[in-house]
Amino acid sequence: MMDYESFKQRVMDEFLSYMPERYSDCKIELRKVPKVNSCLTGVVIIPKGKPRSYCSPTFYMERMYEQYLECDSFEQVMANQAVYLEESIKFLPEDIMKLDFESLKEKIVFQIVNTNENQEMIKHCPHRSFMDLSVVYRVIVNVDEHGVSGFLVTNDIANAEDLSEALLYRLAKKNTKKIFPFKSERIEDTMMRMMRRWGVKEQDIEASFAGVDEIPMQDRVYVVSNEYEFFGANALLYTDVLKKVVKNIGTDCYILPSSVHDLVILSTETFSESSKLRTLVKDTNCEHVRLSDRLSDNIYRFSIVDGSLTCVTESEAAS
Repeated sequence: MMDYESFKQRVMDEFLSYMPERYSDCKIELRKVPKVNSCLTGVVIIPKGKPRSYCSPTFYMERMYEQYLECDSFEQVMANQAVYLEESIKFLPEDIMKLDFESLKEKIVFQIVNTNENQEMIKHCPHRSFMDLSVVYRVIVNVDEHGVSGFLVTNDIANAEDLSEALLYRLAKKNTKKIFPFKSERIEDTMMRMMRRWGVKEQDIEASFAGVDEIPMQDRVYVVSNEYEFFGANALLYTDVLKKVVKNIGTDCYILPSSVHDLVILSTETFSESSKLRTLVKDTNCEHVRLSDRLSDNIYRFSIVDGSLTCVTESEAAS
């Protein structure tokens, strides 16, 4: 069985031979690709003689090597990756490789990440600090029923396209809401929707949540995300979105980052023990949330009076 370095070299030497004939004039190269809470080695397919494209098909060496260790067949891993790549490309817009960056400026959006866990990402891209988090920027290439595709705006891209961080922020502030409209719902509605997906009978769902409308406003718990349930925690950057939910509850609120995709909002008066809430978030992250989906072990407090948002750290929660 090959070690990682030997596997990587063989991929670079042989992968294109597993692809259809039309890829014969392409080349492949390696790039470090910062991901949420990790950094991977991207294998990028680039047509020879074509202008720079920020949307080149990419797959990841580490993930392929994990598959190789499981099956002990280089040929199987390469064949599977070739098929997967071909299928993925089918869902991209036909003119994706022809897009220039000017046409993509209206698709620049926010992405918030944990600062401590994403030092490698932050080092390679424009960003700004936001409490214990950092704001970085992505370009969304396509959004449909199959999912969301896009790429991170790195320092190289920003420099090549003359994009300052301040400009990226202004563009993302406008675009994020437009591309990913935020939504909020009571946590019971979220749970009922999930149960329907799991095939639970309607009468059982109704029985489980009987009397839910009788819960006082202050005791209600809300989930905030967006229509695609993708990076919905970006709502932390929009005071108006948070304030609308907090106003329904009627008190200052704690905001729990259940993942990078959604937030949970509840009253500081009904749920007053912030240390227990912080422990809940930390335990949930460790036991139930994938590494790539974790945002923070801290919780946040939103003031209904002035709309301020502050981070409740471990020391503050214990006091």
